[in-house]
Amino acid sequence: MELRVTLLLLLCCTGLQAETPEAEMSQQEGSTFSIQCPYTTQPENEQLKAWCRMRNERCQLEVLTLDSVQYRYSDRAMQGHITIKDYNRTVSITMSDLQAEDSGIYSCVYSSNYVPLKTISLNVYKELHKLELDSLSVQCPYGALGYSWGRKAWCRQGQAQCSLVVSTVYPSTWGSNGARNKSSSIQDDTRTRTVTITMDKLQVQDSGVYWCALYNPNQRPAFIRIMEVRLSVDKIPAATTLSVTTSSSQKNSSGNSTQPRNTITISVVLCILLILAFTITTALCIRQRKKLKTGGNRQAEDIYDKPQSPAQLESTENMGRTTDDSRDLNYITLDFKPRLSSDEPLYCNVEPSQAPRKPEDENVEYAIITHKQLPKNDKG
Repeated sequence: MELRVTLLLLLCCTGLQAETPEAEMSQQEGSTFSIQCPYTTQPENEQLKAWCRMRNERCQLEVLTLDSVQYRYSDRAMQGHITIKDYNRTVSITMSDLQAEDSGIYSCVYSSNYVPLKTISLNVYKELHKLELDSLSVQCPYGALGYSWGRKAWCRQGQAQCSLVVSTVYPSTWGSNGARNKSSSIQDDTRTRTVTITMDKLQVQDSGVYWCALYNPNQRPAFIRIMEVRLSVDKIPAATTLSVTTSSSQKNSSGNSTQPRNTITISVVLCILLILAFTITTALCIRQRKKLKTGGNRQAEDIYDKPQSPAQLESTENMGRTTDDSRDLNYITLDFKPRLSSDEPLYCNVEPSQAPRKPEDENVEYAIITHKQLPKNDKG
């Protein structure tokens, strides 16, 4: 069985020439792609069926099935991301967790006649969402596509063709080759076979479809796609303008945006500060009201604590002296003072707890009590 499969592989991989894709299938990174390849016109149902990727005009096997047994060859297939099934005279291919490096031309092949059943061009694109003033950093690996040298470019797709944004200056065969144009730059590392694109201080008008591409200005088309990037740049929300401005310098040095997290943090801090300010203001108002109320009570106490008038003191003293008079009381003289006007203040010494809250219409009478000893009657 193994010898038979090896011979068939040699025939398949060396005999199949590059075919023009029948259609282009576009899929977003991380999605799953499925395709069916019927072979109802082929009478030999038990022959090898395979899914291969075209590189350098040859078919490089990803996965194949023979006599209901599946064989895996590529790293992606060995990781379980590419499967093949042959059932009811139809070959079904499934590719899961697609990556940008999976972009390329693929064929379902039927080995007995060395012809493809179906050929498609698979485009796996990146979809990026950014805010104004963010930075963009994209890596475009091209080793899996079979490219090793040539100028690389970053272009923007238009209605008719791709417009150059920035490109490397010369073809690089070893080492690093880079260039910069305004806010965009490109770096080609041929040792890792990776192109790195950066864009600084993004604007809404930068939204669009971009290509990492091989670039040859002397041929048509001038750009051969390595990877497609779909970029969407949104305006900064009004509430987060301050946050974006203060953190823009940090974002320019890194390709990833941390704007949502900074926005939430600053919003929480502002809410806490507002709550603290409201609490302090309320406490100060309550404290001030208490001070005013305490001051009014003290003023009332001072009024009632003022010394009595001389007339009142005299009356008090006279009344006090009556407590020492003898037991023989002959007569009492009462001296009524004029009635005080309601507008005149009334003073008395009292304990704070006994002070009247609101003097009513009270009649205050004053008396001077004196004691005189009468002459004794002569008896008989």
